[in-house]
Amino acid sequence: MSFCYINGSYKNNIDALISVEDRGFNFSDGVYEVMGFRSGKLLNFEMHLSRLSKSLIDLQISTPFSNQSSLKIIINHLLKLNDINDGFLYIQITRGTAKRNHLFPRNIKPNIIIFTFSKGGIDKIKKGVNIGLTKDQRWMRCDIKSISLLANVLDKQRGFENGFFEVWQQRKNFITEGTTSNAFIVDKKNYIYTHPKNNFILGGITRDCVVKIALKNNLKVIEKAFSIYDIKKCKEAFLTSTTLGVVPVIKIDDIIINKKQIGLITKTLMKKLEDFLNMQIYEQ
Repeated sequence: MSFCYINGSYKNNIDALISVEDRGFNFSDGVYEVMGFRSGKLLNFEMHLSRLSKSLIDLQISTPFSNQSSLKIIINHLLKLNDINDGFLYIQITRGTAKRNHLFPRNIKPNIIIFTFSKGGIDKIKKGVNIGLTKDQRWMRCDIKSISLLANVLDKQRGFENGFFEVWQQRKNFITEGTTSNAFIVDKKNYIYTHPKNNFILGGITRDCVVKIALKNNLKVIEKAFSIYDIKKCKEAFLTSTTLGVVPVIKIDDIIINKKQIGLITKTLMKKLEDFLNMQIYEQ
């Protein structure tokens, strides 16, 4: 039996109900966050909460939590109810329930849903994955972690049907990001490239952690968009996400990366990220 938190109550997942007039259903009018936890400890909590707050502000949705402590209490109780130590947490906040109208309704409370899910097996993908390429068809505010993910879903599905683990999206021949991840390459000088944080990508929390870790370990990081031409010349590639960490990329479309061998920088960042996350467990 799994439990979730919904609008102030803890419910069995199958008993959790929300109105058909929820604006998340009708307009994708809401935001979400996914964060990890290990040994019952939340990972990068402040960073996730900061991004969640920014998304709420950008969509003019009022925050439903009085402070960080109240949200932490809710989450920790949910973890205890589900008796789960390692996994991920999904938080969704919509504008609320109101009669269907494109205009913002007045004086409504946001709808809040929080649930947990377990870690999947990722050992196989840590040996390297294949990436497809596609045109980026999303809107111009990808920096908002909106629940409107249809373009991502369609591209992810097409990629899967063509044998790709993930798909990297392109605007004007430059890679922005993956459907569920951030994209990185390493050039012949060992410089790490990734798209800068702006309205064309979602600033991933793991992306930011990896950038900081790389800089701390005296690796050169250039936050600049790269193209297919750059991919053809690169020596390593990898992707990052909260649910996967750092994942080596060994083939992009028909371009084989480093003879399908995981590069030294990618290996280093995989290990350093794990050390960074595990350290948070002991600091709480």
